[in-house]
Amino acid sequence: MARILVTGASGFIGSALASALVDGGACVRGVSRMPLALPGVENVIVGDLSAKTNWRAALEGVDTVVHLAGPAHARFAEYELKAQISDATGALVAQAEAAGVSRFIYVSSIKAVAPRTYGNHALVEAGTPQPGDAYGRAKLAAEAAVRKHPTLRPIILRPPLVHGPSAKANFANLLRLADTPLPLPYADVRNRRSVLALSSFIAAIRALLAKPDGPAGVFHLADAPALSTGEIIGAVREGLGRKSNLFAAPWIATLGPDTLTESLAIDDSAFRSAYDLPPTNAVALLTQTARAWKARI
Repeated sequence: MARILVTGASGFIGSALASALVDGGACVRGVSRMPLALPGVENVIVGDLSAKTNWRAALEGVDTVVHLAGPAHARFAEYELKAQISDATGALVAQAEAAGVSRFIYVSSIKAVAPRTYGNHALVEAGTPQPGDAYGRAKLAAEAAVRKHPTLRPIILRPPLVHGPSAKANFANLLRLADTPLPLPYADVRNRRSVLALSSFIAAIRALLAKPDGPAGVFHLADAPALSTGEIIGAVREGLGRKSNLFAAPWIATLGPDTLTESLAIDDSAFRSAYDLPPTNAVALLTQTARAWKARI
């Protein structure tokens, strides 16, 4: 049976993906910095990520790599992001080619393309990337490293924020805020933000694995449609069993994080067409995530 290597298998996305693939009958090896507790997942420990990382033990006998390891946010210094994202990815993809891996799937970020969109514009793969911070630049450099190895038929996925009941950081903060009776000033905010459910991400990876002769290249990935912040909060509060409780006060809304008022819309039609992936419902999936999160606490 072909073995799939999932790097970053101790993380929010990687652990869920590795477990889902095992449940589907796949042979999975998970790379992590600490021992994993994922039933059915073979574990290889790899140390710090850099250009010098030795992936040999992890790559032995592997057919497909799904590379998720690395910082998920721009909270690190630029040199750390370069080392752990672009340099480490370059080392992994070169060693994967030498080890005889057949396919390399790199999970990048829509931040490699742009920090925001304007009006009704949605980001497509053909656009010129213009990352807005060190994290986006490191992701774009990692993409370039992957694309230097066409024999691996590389797939580069650019998701937006991925949400699930065990999500951390920004989405976890949003869940906690939404799970209060506080009225929120986003009724009149007309931005458009794409999000992606963890279940949708896993479905996309399964679609890639089910079509080994599918096209290589760079693909965007998101649930549809892109939503305003008010619509996102409304969907989340519905899952939490609360009323939307929004009011219009644009000047107050601008005092919060920029992500709650700016747009970042994505067109992923190319991927769904290439890999026969049906459309998803962003509102319903946000509601499901909030409902599952509520059941956990």
